[in-house]
Amino acid sequence: MQSHNSFSINLNQQKSIAKKRLKAIRQNDADTLQQVKQFHTQPEKLTPDSIQLADVQHALARELGLPSWSKLKAHVKELESHKRAINNQEKPLDAELTTLHVRCGHDIQQQLKTCGFEGEFLPMIDPLCIGPMPNDENAFVAIRAQYVVDTFLPVMGRKDSVQEVAQSEQNSINTLLDERFERIVFWVEHDAYDQFMLLRGLTLLEQTDGKVIEIIEFNQFPGTERFIGFGQLPTEAIRSCWQHRKPLTAKLFSLAKSCWQALQAPTPLPLINLLEQHELDCLPNIKPVMKRHLQELPHSESGLSFTQHLALQILNEQNTAINVKDWFQKYQQQEPIPTLGDVMFYALLLPLAQAENPLFTVDSLDKDWWEQQVNISEKGRACLNGHSTFLQDYWVGGIHNLANRRWAWNHIQLSSLHHLITA
Repeated sequence: MQSHNSFSINLNQQKSIAKKRLKAIRQNDADTLQQVKQFHTQPEKLTPDSIQLADVQHALARELGLPSWSKLKAHVKELESHKRAINNQEKPLDAELTTLHVRCGHDIQQQLKTCGFEGEFLPMIDPLCIGPMPNDENAFVAIRAQYVVDTFLPVMGRKDSVQEVAQSEQNSINTLLDERFERIVFWVEHDAYDQFMLLRGLTLLEQTDGKVIEIIEFNQFPGTERFIGFGQLPTEAIRSCWQHRKPLTAKLFSLAKSCWQALQAPTPLPLINLLEQHELDCLPNIKPVMKRHLQELPHSESGLSFTQHLALQILNEQNTAINVKDWFQKYQQQEPIPTLGDVMFYALLLPLAQAENPLFTVDSLDKDWWEQQVNISEKGRACLNGHSTFLQDYWVGGIHNLANRRWAWNHIQLSSLHHLITA
């Protein structure tokens, strides 16, 4: 029976796929042989005559994100045991300590309950991956709240006040620091939204003593589609993640604080120094995230951030206008480290349509945002081709980019990053 979830692997189903592939290869199906070679550790040894079922199974396991067929079988067996534990309503895994589960959104809140976790859930939803990241802690919440109100809420059609947004964020901070929790567990993935939430959360907990602080961090999970976040996983997989939590060490905390301060700096130089000079192994996903973060600085030729460039490139490849929902899905497939939600994506790009000489057009802002039809303009094409530079005023963490004073680079080599001052 085929599973409805891409991360629920049915072993009998995989055995059947492997046998069908072997049969196709034995019948000289070159495409299937190439597919197996793509994932096999010794592809040069595989021919239609020499290939064995074990070779196909080995490649299939690696295609699903596991190193071997035996590891695949063990993984399936483990998830089945977690499924039984959920069905039998076994004792909650977090029962021995009063626990707070911290996440950058609500996506696994219900699943944690279904898994049997009894701890409280805290969504810390401020999207720190975009907008200003002030280094003044006293003003931090108010500045971020103003950014959220100005940037996201209009797209969503919401009219929350700055004070309401700020109070909600302050309530989250108060919960994080609440003395009644004996253990705090951060659930994070490999994208900037999660990683920056983790850095912020750990920094806020600097003065906290006597708490157990742990991190559950994943950048991939075995399955038939790309892993983006915990919200994709079935409940038994969520439950299995618990055994992979790691404790907060003094070294990890020190590096987290250094990374957070570098993100808040008014120039990119501290970030570059961290990327080039420091071992950040205990934050295994932070280096690619920080480099991707720096790609939001303007490109030297186009003036576009990497997100803007990729989004316009997708529009440029269309023969006609597309709706924002489809635009975001196409963007998500091509984004190297998917970070933005759909509202965040569109809110970031709208200023390009509202400029005096817009880079893309919108058919009607009166429609629901996801149904709006968008199309690239000639100005947008000129920027993509390097024939025009789009000058803009926006924040990347602690760095304020102005039309006449900005940090720019080629988005590939950090050594190309330079400070531009123009008339």
